[in-house]
Parts: sequence; structure tokens; C-alpha cells
Amino acid sequence: MKLFLCSHFSSVGSLIKEEIENKKVAFILTASLREGYTGYVGSARKLFKKLGAIVTEIDISTEAYST
Repeated sequence: MKLFLCSHFSSVGSLIKEEIENKKVAFILTASLREGYTGYVGSARKLFKKLGAIVTEIDISTEAYST
């Protein structure tokens, strides 16, 4: 498993295309929920799709906590 954190994926996503194609990606959009401008979220969704990623969107503010 690899971890890649990025706040503006559409700016850097094409640089790691080979690492994304056919990979499972957890897209955590929680921070964007309080922002006025969220265009970067749509851009990231489109780029993930274009690069062939298998995306699961997660809003951690609504997920149940478990140990």
C-alpha cells in the first residue's frame, strides 16, 4: 500500500499517471465541504477517471469511529 496526500490533485496527477492507473484510490473530500470554492474537487474527480483510477469517495466527518 502507498499513501499519497495532495490538496490539489489536478495540478500533479498527470505526473504520476502510471502509479494511478487501475489502482484503488480513497478520495477524502471532507476538507472541501467547508470551502466556498470547490472547483478543484471536480477537477480531481475528472482526472482520476481519465487516469483510470478506481475511486471511492469518503467523507470522514460522517464515518462511524471503530477500533
